Amino acid sequence: MKTEARHQQLNEAKWDKWASTLDGQGWRRDFLRRAQSKVLSLLEINEGVHFLDIGCGTGWAIGKAAELTGGKGEFYGVDLSAKMVEKAKENFSGKGNFHFLQANAEAIPLEGNFFDVIICTNSFHHYLHPEKALKEMRRLLKTGGKLYILDPTADLWIAKLADKVFRIVEPEHVKMYSSKEFQQMFERAGLKYSRSEVEREKIHIGTNSPAPSQ
Repeated sequence: MKTEARHQQLNEAKWDKWASTLDGQGWRRDFLRRAQSKVLSLLEINEGVHFLDIGCGTGWAIGKAAELTGGKGEFYGVDLSAKMVEKAKENFSGKGNFHFLQANAEAIPLEGNFFDVIICTNSFHHYLHPEKALKEMRRLLKTGGKLYILDPTADLWIAKLADKVFRIVEPEHVKMYSSKEFQQMFERAGLKYSRSEVEREKIHIGTNSPAPSQ
């Protein structure tokens, strides 16, 4: 069984390797950009937004989110890969309202109750403790803030088969979850769940709703 330290090491190495080429040409970049664009198309954000991308890579989605507000807001990116964070800082150097840091999704050293919108694309299936990560996301969200997670979702048999294959051939992989599992995890983390329909990958949307009155 992989230890937490070994799991983190494997994922850091994977994304460090991709950092120098992710903004270039190729299927990997195209695949990730399409996924990020799907999430961005659903966002309703205004000037002054506090925005966070978990698993931000080189920061592309953050830049596009900022364009939606004319650059007015505070834009944060977190990634496990030091080289991804380094590249993101390089891409947005000189922008004082763009902030990038290296951190594990389960423990992000940022102020709680701060973000209006958090996105996470194509990294959730790598998380060793997904519910811990969701609780951390809820902590960071303002009341009424929204979380968008796009990830391969194991509803169809082909996705379930792919999940089994990836568990064998990709040591960084943990698990693809079904829509029902996402709903259950969101609710256990204290997030109100709804789901948008997307082929093969689905965008799971949660809201940090206020606690019910007693």
